[in-house]
Amino acid sequence: MGLWLISAIYMYPGIKVGPDDGIEILKKTGAKYVEVWFRLDWQEKYLSLFKYLRQKKINFGLHFWAIIKEKYAPNLLSADPEIADQTYRLIKQTIDIASASQAYYVNFHPESYNDALLDLDQGKIKVISQKSFDKRQSFASFLEHLKKIKQYALKKKVVSFLETVPKFMPADIQNMSQGRLRPQKAWGLETEKFFQLAQMNYPLCLDFGHTMGQLITDNSKELFNYLYHSAQKLKKAVGLIHVTTNAPPFNGTDSHNGILEKDFQQGAVPDRKQLIKLLSLFKDTDVWLIPEPQKGKMIANHYALKKIVSSLGN
Repeated sequence: MGLWLISAIYMYPGIKVGPDDGIEILKKTGAKYVEVWFRLDWQEKYLSLFKYLRQKKINFGLHFWAIIKEKYAPNLLSADPEIADQTYRLIKQTIDIASASQAYYVNFHPESYNDALLDLDQGKIKVISQKSFDKRQSFASFLEHLKKIKQYALKKKVVSFLETVPKFMPADIQNMSQGRLRPQKAWGLETEKFFQLAQMNYPLCLDFGHTMGQLITDNSKELFNYLYHSAQKLKKAVGLIHVTTNAPPFNGTDSHNGILEKDFQQGAVPDRKQLIKLLSLFKDTDVWLIPEPQKGKMIANHYALKKIVSSLGN
């Protein structure tokens, strides 16, 4: 594992970067914990970034992205065995790259009971709605793949984090604020299934916005309570947190809002006080904290997150 810094500190506020401006952002912020948005078909674009991360002894992990059969979103829950199997194979390939690059982890989504067409270049996604699907059968097949992924990652000395997902998908992931107003019924893996996975000791990534996307409500207090109680149940298995907020409408999608004052003024959940309460749950937990705000706000969110973690006495 490429974990460079070992100390008594338990919460590690970090930042997320891509291949184009990653080095520039790291030079500006001095961040020591980094999640790399990793698109498998762009491997060559990451070579200089990986080299910089190793040279500077910066701890980093990879967030897996790929295109399946040249047109589908990755989906370990897919009823189509070819989609599920290729997703599994490409995650394994990403684990190989993480291990060779001295990355600490690979983070990936389980995804949904419905498949989706994905255009990563244009940021478009289209759910292929089925008339019916067998959740029990899909989950059983998913568990078989997940078990093999965990075993393979351990062999390669990489942590395999499975990330919570929202119920629905936006039509446009590049323009999230508009795309999420047209939610598509993907039926992402339920948070309740993650409770089972936590009991089975699978390493988990708790994405605040995604988790809240499992509940459709007009009540912001109810939404926060859902997130907080979910975090309590998942805590023992969580080693990575995506620190985001959701702005209204709370319609089964996430909004990728951040933790700046402008976000809270929009009625984003959790609000600042709730966020502090939520993060306090993990004060005694060895966990990375990675912000995932909308484009252009990453650096400001990184600084805001560091300030909040510092206020917790970490």
